[in-house]
Amino acid sequence: MNWSAIYQRVFKFAVALAAASAAYGWYRQTVLYGYTAHESEGLNTVILLVSGIFSVMYAFVIFVIWSQFTEVENLVMRECNSLHDLLRFSEHANADAQHAIRGAVADYLRAVLKSEWQSLSQRRRDRQTEKAFSEIVDAVLSAPRPDPAEEAAFERLTGIMQAAGERRDERIAKSLTRIPPTLVRLVHTMAGLLLLMIFVYPFHYWPIGLACFDLLAVVLFLANVVMEDTDNPFEGVCNVSPQPFRDLLQ
Repeated sequence: MNWSAIYQRVFKFAVALAAASAAYGWYRQTVLYGYTAHESEGLNTVILLVSGIFSVMYAFVIFVIWSQFTEVENLVMRECNSLHDLLRFSEHANADAQHAIRGAVADYLRAVLKSEWQSLSQRRRDRQTEKAFSEIVDAVLSAPRPDPAEEAAFERLTGIMQAAGERRDERIAKSLTRIPPTLVRLVHTMAGLLLLMIFVYPFHYWPIGLACFDLLAVVLFLANVVMEDTDNPFEGVCNVSPQPFRDLLQ
């Protein structure tokens, strides 16, 4: 977890919030406040409309992101289960083939833990890990079949290898998917409009107005942090854990 980046982000938000609070105190002394003081009913309507649209849109975005997040977790487990079955069924092969398959799987697991998690957090594929998985495929396909009676076992071994490859492809595809930039900008724009409406709203007492503005700013900041953090399952506070790969390597 990159705590320095988190602290830096919180610090920048605190500075911006302090500047906005000072601007709010200045705004209450200007003639502009007099204009908005007579339009409280209209501002109420706009605030309700903007907040309603924002809440529905944010709920949809979080639902999609969280569904994708949990799906990546499930695909990690399914891929590891396939690799576990591959190791178990490799016992039907001769000693050389079994050693080759187990060695290729171990190299692949090390590559996943060493470099693929970081590569996926940067939205790029890891060539080293892809090469390591192709070595698993080569080890399975090159395994000799000395006894025709064991052909069914080797066909099962090949099927498990294909299933592991399909689950890996699904995991990578889901891991590289992110929120469209247009949708992110729309969420930020709606949040900014909502903050602006609260900023100019004619509260009778300025401490109440300032407290409401600061509270809303904090809530929107945390909502944005949650949205962006869960959008990247491999970096931030809430991450998909590579522990199933680590357990399988042991």
